Amino acid sequence: MCSRSDNKNPPQAASRTDDVKEQLDDSESSPWPEDHNLSASPTSCGCILQSISSMYNKLMYSYMTQIFKKGAAQRIDKSKDAQLTQHDLYRTPKNIDAAHLNSEFWSIYEQTEQHFKRTLWIVVRKTFIPAGVYQLFALTAQISIPMCVMKLLQALESGRSGDRNNIVYVIAIFLLAIINGVCTQRYQFLSYQSGILLRTALTCAIYEKSLNLSPKGRMGLTNGSITNLVATDTQKLFEVMHEAHQIWSCPIAIVVVVVLMLIIIGPSCLVGAAFLVGLLPLSKKVTHAMVHIRKKRVAVADERIEIVSSMLQDIKITKLNNYEDRFEARVLEARRREMAFIRKEQILWGFTLIIVVSTPVIASFATYATFVLVSSENIMTASVVFTLAQLFNMIKFPINQAGQLLGKLALGLQAMHRISNFMSRESAQNVISEDNPNDNETVLSVQNGEFYVGEQTAEVTSTDGVQSGGFTLSGIDFSLKRGEVLAVLGPVACGKSTLIQSLLQQCASSDKTSIMMASDAKLSYAAQTPFILSTTVRENVLFGLPFEKDRYEKVLDACCLRPDLLLWPAGDLTEIGERGVTMSGGQKARVSVARAVYANADVVLFDDILSALDAGTSQRLFDNVFDNNVHNKDRLLQNSGTILVTHAEHVLKRVDKILVLDRGQSIFCGTWAQLQSFQSENTRHRATLLSMRSSAQLSASSDTTNSSEKIDATKNVKQVSVIAKDTDASKGELKSDEQREHGGSSVGVWLLWFVYAGGFFFIIMQVIFLILDRGSYVVIDWWLAIWTSSAGTEITVFGRTFPNQYDGIQAQTPYLIVYVVLIVFMFVFLVARTQWAIHGGIRASRRVFSNMTHRVLHAPMSYFDTTPLGRIINRFTYDVEQVDIALAQNMSILIICCSWAVAAQVVMISIVPYMALVNAMVFSLYFVMLRYYRGAGADLQRL
Repeated sequence: MCSRSDNKNPPQAASRTDDVKEQLDDSESSPWPEDHNLSASPTSCGCILQSISSMYNKLMYSYMTQIFKKGAAQRIDKSKDAQLTQHDLYRTPKNIDAAHLNSEFWSIYEQTEQHFKRTLWIVVRKTFIPAGVYQLFALTAQISIPMCVMKLLQALESGRSGDRNNIVYVIAIFLLAIINGVCTQRYQFLSYQSGILLRTALTCAIYEKSLNLSPKGRMGLTNGSITNLVATDTQKLFEVMHEAHQIWSCPIAIVVVVVLMLIIIGPSCLVGAAFLVGLLPLSKKVTHAMVHIRKKRVAVADERIEIVSSMLQDIKITKLNNYEDRFEARVLEARRREMAFIRKEQILWGFTLIIVVSTPVIASFATYATFVLVSSENIMTASVVFTLAQLFNMIKFPINQAGQLLGKLALGLQAMHRISNFMSRESAQNVISEDNPNDNETVLSVQNGEFYVGEQTAEVTSTDGVQSGGFTLSGIDFSLKRGEVLAVLGPVACGKSTLIQSLLQQCASSDKTSIMMASDAKLSYAAQTPFILSTTVRENVLFGLPFEKDRYEKVLDACCLRPDLLLWPAGDLTEIGERGVTMSGGQKARVSVARAVYANADVVLFDDILSALDAGTSQRLFDNVFDNNVHNKDRLLQNSGTILVTHAEHVLKRVDKILVLDRGQSIFCGTWAQLQSFQSENTRHRATLLSMRSSAQLSASSDTTNSSEKIDATKNVKQVSVIAKDTDASKGELKSDEQREHGGSSVGVWLLWFVYAGGFFFIIMQVIFLILDRGSYVVIDWWLAIWTSSAGTEITVFGRTFPNQYDGIQAQTPYLIVYVVLIVFMFVFLVARTQWAIHGGIRASRRVFSNMTHRVLHAPMSYFDTTPLGRIINRFTYDVEQVDIALAQNMSILIICCSWAVAAQVVMISIVPYMALVNAMVFSLYFVMLRYYRGAGADLQRL
């Protein structure tokens, strides 16, 4: 059913919001805890305690305990009742409810005069700004910790180890670490929520905009490109929102660290800072290159998705003609071109990661070298090295975040540009007058109607009305009152469906065209190709409207659906299946008619729905729904104006008005009596009218069929109810539930990625590169320790003697030479382990997609009959994007982090052996907490 609405506002946004709220109120789930409003008086003691409790719950997320408990219990209890399901979750927070966000987005979009970026900011600022406040607190704590460490080291170097102030510094470091952790987690939570809010609002807006596009606005658009906007581009903006506050926090952190280093070692630190600034042009160039590559990749991805969508929508034809291998070749060819761009994009991302990791090391070298070479009095001591090392480790985090943000920001800006361009496409103009027509009974009036399909040109052939660049339908003049039936007839390709599409504002019209309809009028529509939802018969008929039993039963009888429903296992609760595959063409047509009739709209449009029915069923349906004779006063459409496109000339005597089209022109509009005496001056038109009148006369005998016989034939059938009970719904279930694992991912799933990435050889080479990479880092730190120990004495390393630092500036040269050599080796190993992991991820994504495409294409038809099309397309859009980009990058980072953890343990245990016991206890506690979280964490992502 289609409802006409003002283009300036989203249709029925308020009503949808109310409907969703009612559904939430009736839901079994508990309300979102952070939506709880305090009822106590602002000055009462209870309010204070409740505020403290509420703040504690927000910061510690204690309300998630019950979900994590059930998730962890799944490891022991494997029964279905113990599994974490949708009902265990809280309701959607009010501020990110989809209906609420959709209404809010369009309201703000109009208030800002369709300024897309400003609209996004207003929508997201309610969670984005608090996230920035928490980020500021976390940044302050991070900056304060090195200051406390410096004070503590200075006290220890001066021999004041027993000073009480040292305890204060230790406690301060501990508390600042706690504050940093809590504020960081809250900042991340609100940033994620901002991303979800933005993604939800844009998803709703894109879908709504796609339904309101004009013919010109739809030019160049494909289903694949719109699907890509929803599945991929909104996800990119979601990822940007998670780290958007790093845009301002990273520069602040860098500036503060530089100031602290100025205090410690003086102007020498400016060399390292200048090196960091000098990387900005390089980072900008890499960002532009990633944007350029992604533009090309997205275009190829749109092409691939369009091929897959077309293939899946007509999968039966594909299989009947044995086209699986041909389609697979087309998809894999598009995929091959896409993978070329993915490889370039991932290599650039790896390059940014290399810059991020190597920058602190090179900046440290530049700072140390300048410090010791500008003056012989500058000595590398433990206090200087440890303090600078901690400061550079602190600056490493914002640089790392900034490096990731460069890539995500580039992709996010491109995604926002694509969505903004889509939102700026031309919407369907409201060519329908909001004023009431000439009288209250007239529901639709068209004057001087001229409609275009394709490109509009100035020259129109006078004989057939066909344009050289498209198709024109002209000369449309008619009015329609309540209860009237207007039959639209004509030869094939004369413009009948074009007229219906024009009334639905799907075709362009000329300036002189006038379509008048009541401002509050509703339209319902039954297409020539029935639109069938993969759900029950009842839900297909109701189409979201309230269930009215009496009217519903009348509609089923009028559309001759009762005999069919009696044959199905669950009556009207029987699931139809994807695209109505379990129904015949006639059954799908009658369900589509039933939907349009049940809507009880002011104007009802039927596009050749009788052609799919056999003669007897077509006759009965016409008698029940359209026949407007004196014996059919209870006709369901007696309050609606009906337009019926048909090729059945025998119905002409039984409708109120007739509109005849021929070659894109209206050649007659009037009653049957007027049609019998009408003569056209055009010879082609006269032939069309003569053929139509002859056919109507020949079928006159069928019009006089005894109606009592038809009633007797269905009398016994009507006595049996086909309205099934809710308990019978399971009998008619057809769709298979989406299979999902429970608890954390199995070891086999993890190993599968490594198998696809290259197998045993990939793992061995990755381990070797990681050992060399981490070993080079450890050797660099070890060399710094050797360097600091040479203050006041010569040292011997591997049989080579290095001078005392106090011997002058020239004594620092051997240490710097070794330092440079180690950094070069570190950089080579860093490039090797990064690019090897990235190329493994590329191989894995290519093989996963190839296997998935082959398996889906060669799956039996029963799979497509019971699996929703959207579920399959989602695998080829969002899931493929995650495997191509997110999974490859995250697996690379996971491998690197594991190598860091192992290297840190080796160093600590080799220096202080008893740390093995401490670390064993820490890792055991961490492993228990990780298993406790993963039991529910993975399920929450799946749900």
